[in-house]
Amino acid sequence: MSDLRQDIAIRRAVPADAEPLQALGIQSFVAAFGHLYPQDDLDAFLRDNYGLQSWRRQVSRPDRPIWIAESPDGSLAGYAQASPCDLPVDPMPDGALQLRRLYVRPDILSLGVGAALMGPVLDWVDAAGRPPLFLGVWSENVKARKFYSRYGFTRVGEYDFPVGAQVDLEFILRRD
Repeated sequence: MSDLRQDIAIRRAVPADAEPLQALGIQSFVAAFGHLYPQDDLDAFLRDNYGLQSWRRQVSRPDRPIWIAESPDGSLAGYAQASPCDLPVDPMPDGALQLRRLYVRPDILSLGVGAALMGPVLDWVDAAGRPPLFLGVWSENVKARKFYSRYGFTRVGEYDFPVGAQVDLEFILRRD
């Protein structure tokens, strides 16, 4: 399997990226999890969490950086989004941060794009004084949990993640 890291350009998102981010977010979520939910629940979740206006606001927020991985042809290969932590962590450490999403285009999973995106995320954490970094991951997403463990994330909790009537178990992972 090839590694695309050397061919990927990483940059911060700008307002013009809102539509491509929305499209990739929806495409990635549906590819990974769409089969788990009734269509009405999935449609409502996507409408509530991946709306274009929401993406336009998020791209403009300095406290929620979004890094884009671009393929050599200029297409969006993936993105990572971070923020102050709002996961149900108790007690919440001062300055805790969160990796909100790390999505890679479904047709190029496992080719190094996720690893390329982790670099700027971890640099951002280092620049903030290296506070704890948290993330939530679906409990049954073994591949993602394995990926995050390579970066020092360990399970420290869990919470319920509702998608319509279905409630999934999410693990909270922490990296110190």
